[in-house]
Amino acid sequence: MVKRRAILKSSIAFGTLGLAGKVVGQQSTGSLETTPAADDQLPSTITAETTIAELCPQYNDPYYVPRDFLDYLPGQSSSSSVAGMTDSEKAERFDYNIEAVRNKVEDGTLTLGELGTQALPFVQTLAAADFPAHATVKLLPRLALVPDETEQLSLHNQPQSVWDETAGPVTANNNPAQFTQNQWPTDARTYSPEEVAIRDRVHDQPMNEEWGSAAPLPDDVLYSDTNPVLDAASQKVHPVTGESLDGDGFTATAPMVAEIKMHVLNDGYWYQYLKFKNVSSIPYHLDGAILWWLGPSGMGRNLADGHYNNVQRPNPSLGHPQRDVIEVIHDGYEGLSVYAIRLAYHDQPYHMRTAYPNQCWSLEIGTPAYATTVSYPTPAERQQLVDTMLDSLHVELETNMDMNDDLLEAVDLKHRVPN
Repeated sequence: MVKRRAILKSSIAFGTLGLAGKVVGQQSTGSLETTPAADDQLPSTITAETTIAELCPQYNDPYYVPRDFLDYLPGQSSSSSVAGMTDSEKAERFDYNIEAVRNKVEDGTLTLGELGTQALPFVQTLAAADFPAHATVKLLPRLALVPDETEQLSLHNQPQSVWDETAGPVTANNNPAQFTQNQWPTDARTYSPEEVAIRDRVHDQPMNEEWGSAAPLPDDVLYSDTNPVLDAASQKVHPVTGESLDGDGFTATAPMVAEIKMHVLNDGYWYQYLKFKNVSSIPYHLDGAILWWLGPSGMGRNLADGHYNNVQRPNPSLGHPQRDVIEVIHDGYEGLSVYAIRLAYHDQPYHMRTAYPNQCWSLEIGTPAYATTVSYPTPAERQQLVDTMLDSLHVELETNMDMNDDLLEAVDLKHRVPN
């Protein structure tokens, strides 16, 4: 076997939740932590008797909160989970009053107490963090069912085996103490074209611009030696600004933990498994998020084979994103490529596009092992690979609904695959 060139080494500093850090690479015009507009602030006093209309007078117009509750009530045929508790089990455990929701959500008199034990403390926490009122009530249908413990994620494909060698979980070492997205979008629950254009702005972008396909990926993308995403992964610099990401190892623009595993579907096919956990008290939406890392080369053979999971949604078939995705072979590392992905959700309300506090989401990236001669046969080589994947990983969430467009342009990420 040809001797492998050096794989990225870690000098990661393990972050501590609550440690303030500079966020670099954000090209939006707004702040990450600004106070919402006066008409979008939660009340100063919030109790079990507080109603959703008191939390946000615009709960129904223009935010369609009643539909967000009623379309996904616990116990409906579509409301089942393949991991953790079902919505019905959660409703019973958390004293979620389904009948009160049916009878009172439309006129706004539904109280936080009637939503059970989980809703009130979540809303009080969000109010203390100046979280937008409209986003709070939009997220309530799911917040009321989020358990205190971290739920386990399911897998799309059950692997033949899983490598013993893993990397993480580790906290992003440059994340800010808090990350608050103030411009949470509307949800187009009536499918008005103007609102769909906002809600599905990331998903619909290829319809409005010249776009390529990642199935298969063009050779000029796969073999590019000038794409700035190469240095972004190996040198930890931002593709747009060229500035340092302010940390070695796993980096992110919000408080999160990452873990890397390799799943073997069969002898010729792997899944790169990237698992994330929101370790802040604030939810953040994942639409438009871009991430990149160094991983085993699949030679652009099957970038359409990717799966998303987030157990905090009523059904695993709902709320899954399409993906803008590229692979760029890195000449500096034998058998490795840089992968970059942007998540592009559509149709479903954004309470299904959200990373909730103390909860996880994941990506599975199908990788044809037969496409490369590098097989990582020894435990030391496998450990070095997963460590490199984690150390090179960066996650950049969307701010101010900017679709992370500057990053998309910089790394030529305009190559879409469906979900």
